[in-house]
Amino acid sequence: MTTTFRHTLARLAAHTRTLTLGLALLAPLAQAQTLLIDDFKLPSEPAVSTLNAVGEQTINQFTASVPGGVRGVYHHNYFNPLGSTSTLRVGGGVADSAVGEGARSEVLFSYGAFTRPTGDPLIGGPLLRLDTTPYSGFLLDFTAVSTTLNLIVVAYTSDPLGGGDPLYYSTTALNVDPIVPGGPLSVLLPFSAADPFNFAQVDGLVVLVNRANGATGVAFTLDTFSLATAVPEPSQAAMWLAGVAALAGLARRRRA
Repeated sequence: MTTTFRHTLARLAAHTRTLTLGLALLAPLAQAQTLLIDDFKLPSEPAVSTLNAVGEQTINQFTASVPGGVRGVYHHNYFNPLGSTSTLRVGGGVADSAVGEGARSEVLFSYGAFTRPTGDPLIGGPLLRLDTTPYSGFLLDFTAVSTTLNLIVVAYTSDPLGGGDPLYYSTTALNVDPIVPGGPLSVLLPFSAADPFNFAQVDGLVVLVNRANGATGVAFTLDTFSLATAVPEPSQAAMWLAGVAALAGLARRRRA
């Protein structure tokens, strides 16, 4: 082993603490700024929808814990040849869907202008007037997902940007799989502030789960729905460069 190589190993060993510090300084960058829309904690007694055939059920839940004070829930079995039971529970900290054997089901959660507190379809829900410009997407955190989910989020504004073709709706969608069937899942559905949509005043939101998914027997537990600012995780290359920079800086100080 040459003297130069031994010196190099000694310097690397001495600077291990510095390298660790360099990586630790990168760690907070992976955290995302979020604004909670719904954690499904209220009402404390969950509403339960049970479908044993092709059919649908709509529930309005009045709770101050969500923007606009009302959460609209739509549960729809659109395929059920075996007559199995599909159940949806919303409230008390859960948004839990269990679709029966061979059945296909979709679930919608709506807020603001997409809800109708009076029950009259001609009267829209409250306008949220929510400024989403500090954020870059919609974050959905699931405790458990059985298989592929089709996720869609639609935003509505009552005050579209000026122009000859006003845009009242903005849609983002994604098909996604859990890493392990039945395991947790965290999904960010991005939106672009460059789109000609008034993200500074979002008046209605709707989350659609499995609207366009042909999978049967899908089960999920949704914990939270939020706005979020995505911050990229530090790549291995970035972490390596940070460590090298820290070592180089310390070496310069030692020479000085």
